[in-house]
Amino acid sequence: MHPRMTRCPYRRPSFPDRRDRLAAMRVNARILFVAVLAFLCACAGGPSHAAASPKSRMGQAKEGSAGAPAAPRGVSPLLMESEDQRLVRWELTADRVSTLNDVEVMEAEGNVLLKRGGEYLKADFARYYISTRWVYLKGNVVVRTAKDELTAEEAEFDLRSRVGWLKKGRIFMAGPHVYIAGDRIDKHWGDMYTFSRAKVTTCDGDVPAWSVTAGEAVLEVDGYARLGRSTFQINDVPVAYVPYFLLPTKTTRQTGLLVPEYGRSLGRGMYYNQPFFWALGESSDLTLNEYVMEKRGFMHGVEYRARPAADTFGWLRFDWLYDKSRDAGDTSGLHSGDGLLRTNYERFWLRGMFDSRLSGSDWRFKADVDYVSDQYFLLDFKEGFSGFGRSRGDLFEWFSRDLQEKDRDRVSGFLLSRDWDRFCLALSSYYTQNPALGHGNRPFSEDDNVQRMPQADAFLHKGRLLPALPLEVEAGAQAVYLHRRNGTRGARYEVIPRLTLPVSTPYGSLIAGAGVVQTLYETEYPSRPDASGSSSVRQTGVSRTLPEVSLAGATEFARVFPLEAAPLSLSDKGVGESRWTAFRHSVQPRLEYRYRLNEDQEDNPYYDDQDRLEAKSELVYSLTNVLTGKKESVVLNKDENGAMTPALKTSYADLLRLRVEQAYDMREASRVRDRDSYSRHAFGDIFSDLTVYATDAVSFSTRNNWSPYLRELTRHQSGASLHLPEYGSVYVGYDLRKALDEYTRKREDDIKYLRFDIQTAALGPWRLGASLKNDFKNLKNKETDLRLSYNHQCFSITGRILKEPREETYQLFITLSGLGD
Repeated sequence: MHPRMTRCPYRRPSFPDRRDRLAAMRVNARILFVAVLAFLCACAGGPSHAAASPKSRMGQAKEGSAGAPAAPRGVSPLLMESEDQRLVRWELTADRVSTLNDVEVMEAEGNVLLKRGGEYLKADFARYYISTRWVYLKGNVVVRTAKDELTAEEAEFDLRSRVGWLKKGRIFMAGPHVYIAGDRIDKHWGDMYTFSRAKVTTCDGDVPAWSVTAGEAVLEVDGYARLGRSTFQINDVPVAYVPYFLLPTKTTRQTGLLVPEYGRSLGRGMYYNQPFFWALGESSDLTLNEYVMEKRGFMHGVEYRARPAADTFGWLRFDWLYDKSRDAGDTSGLHSGDGLLRTNYERFWLRGMFDSRLSGSDWRFKADVDYVSDQYFLLDFKEGFSGFGRSRGDLFEWFSRDLQEKDRDRVSGFLLSRDWDRFCLALSSYYTQNPALGHGNRPFSEDDNVQRMPQADAFLHKGRLLPALPLEVEAGAQAVYLHRRNGTRGARYEVIPRLTLPVSTPYGSLIAGAGVVQTLYETEYPSRPDASGSSSVRQTGVSRTLPEVSLAGATEFARVFPLEAAPLSLSDKGVGESRWTAFRHSVQPRLEYRYRLNEDQEDNPYYDDQDRLEAKSELVYSLTNVLTGKKESVVLNKDENGAMTPALKTSYADLLRLRVEQAYDMREASRVRDRDSYSRHAFGDIFSDLTVYATDAVSFSTRNNWSPYLRELTRHQSGASLHLPEYGSVYVGYDLRKALDEYTRKREDDIKYLRFDIQTAALGPWRLGASLKNDFKNLKNKETDLRLSYNHQCFSITGRILKEPREETYQLFITLSGLGD
């Protein structure tokens, strides 16, 4: 029983016969007199039993109208008390209205409409009982409530409590887009309905693509539809019997089963992953899933989300399984060739993020957790509900932070920070896990990863040193303890103050800067070898001082090219029209000199690249071209009176941007060391960056590094995209990286990588997607992803074939609208 029914029970009167009903009524004389007087006034003096003139037809309305029709003249007001003792007014209109039994009963025929605010009842015939406030409707019955729309052949309602029944009725709930029909529907107090011989679907049309029938059903609006003795049907053909069926009818989060994942792959065999969503409350939920894999076994997953406040959000997920198989390192394995093993059967992955503002303060707290059982877990489970790709995408969307790549070390940590006007303080700690340690590989005692526990950073943002001086100052400071199980460990303290002097003239700008990197070390010397594996090198350095100087100058030349074109028409016919009125071409040359003192740092501890800052004396020069278009469009804007009128809108867009840059290394030009092995290459690669926005639908970009010594591209990255919403999108990208062996840079492997992606939307309900990733230097790394889907109004079917190195996956997704979507 609905809980509200226990607080406010009602008894629906029965009306087996009109004479018995009238005999049982006890009429109040005052109410009767008011009702008769109101009716006579509305009929303008006509006789009480006479038919209304055709010229004064009341309530013309189109069947199925979404909103209540406007009431014409000749409206009959019906005054009554609501359940909360308020006086409410219903308006009755029809082609013909008459009264019976001394105005105890009113009958209306033809285009009958009973209206109150946004609610209304429509029918071909209506009989209204004044003393009980019940109304009987017959023929093309349509009832519109604040939330839903009901249709039936016959119906009867209490206008005060809105309880009643419908014969051959159907309810449409617009929010979840659900239809529920039944031979008889009883509406109870509140938003509770009971059905006999019910049929539920989210599909439009007389023959739904899918539906669920039931001998009996109970519906609670913004709750659930509970169906007993139900049958699942496709095109009205029964295909499965379900003893009990629960269908959500909420528009908010709801507890229930989500759409499962199932398919087949080489590494997992046949698999099925069923998630269950549990809405714990308004601000938290829990998702549980069972992942059954033919070759792996059972994986269990639990995911928790909570947003107790607007500025506090947390997400945590844990997946674990007892794997049936191990990776022995032979050529038959999925990960053969990397020289690593996986001897563990118990596998898991814990990941999560948390953001919050400490109560009553401006301190912000952020935390990340990322810990995995072995180096192959994220490679074995990349896709799907429990996979790396979904977790990474969700976390980046919610927290704007990314996880490490699936084949990298895992990083966990926290950050506590606060910002003032020009000062920022941050306290943090980070742990880096090497998943390849243990389970048959190197022991944990050889872990040489650096752990930053704890770390404190302070920043002074750039600003005037004194209000009267143009001199600007900024600074950064860090204190951190760097620990590792195997190798040098200790504390590092670093301060980097910097002064800049900006000068602006009508001919350009000049910025001079000077700073210093001051570092102190407090080092502990374990008996084990350091991170480089050499026990002969003792890292005894205690400090370094590295002055830095920079000088940059830039200017800009520009010219505007106006276009002659007919002016746009500021009329309704001209809305949507646009034209280019001018183009602006600007050229921005820039020259910068960078210098850092040369100091021997080999004796200092090495924790990360910050401990080996290279000396620098280089000149960097660049030229940037920008083409900007000015566009005028006719749009509709609201005027002072709120009316929409045509107006001219001006917008600007960068159509082309080209930057060319090169550096000259003065230290390399005078180098004498290793001249026999490496010739001098003082001029760096010529770097170009081009971006073209031809239209809103077409874009192209390319980045290139060309060596003046090798006379070829050392690096290339380009991509072109075409996006037409009515037809689909296409993207083509190509990456190239050459292997290098030079004094200042070394790269071991060549990379030639092609990516192609296409999405079609021009095949009606069908969608075709395909992507190709091809490594031309290693054809075994080829990856192909094909997707074909059919999207119906109330369901979708998607098939997917994914082929990766040493892995193939075949998937099928079936989604029914309203069931777990």
